[in-house]
Amino acid sequence: MFSDLFSFLARMTHENLTHQIEYLKVENEILRKRVGRSIRQTPVGRRRLVKFGTPLGKDLKDIITIATYETFLLWVRRY
Repeated sequence: MFSDLFSFLARMTHENLTHQIEYLKVENEILRKRVGRSIRQTPVGRRRLVKFGTPLGKDLKDIITIATYETFLLWVRRY
C-alpha cells in the first residue's frame, strides 16, 4: 500500500518538475528573442552555470541554451 502511494507521489513530482522545466525553457526562449543577441557570460556567471550544470552530466546537452555544450565543457575545465 505504501509502495503504491510512494510511486504515485514520485510520479506526480516528476510530472510537476517536467512541467516546470518546460515552462522555464519557453520563458527563456521568449526572453532570448527579446534580447536579440548573444549574451556574454561573466566569470561569476560561468562558475554558477558550471556549479549547477555539472551534476546533470551529459543530460545537460538536451537543455542548455545559454551556450553550446562544448563551450560549457570548456568552462568546466577552466573553472
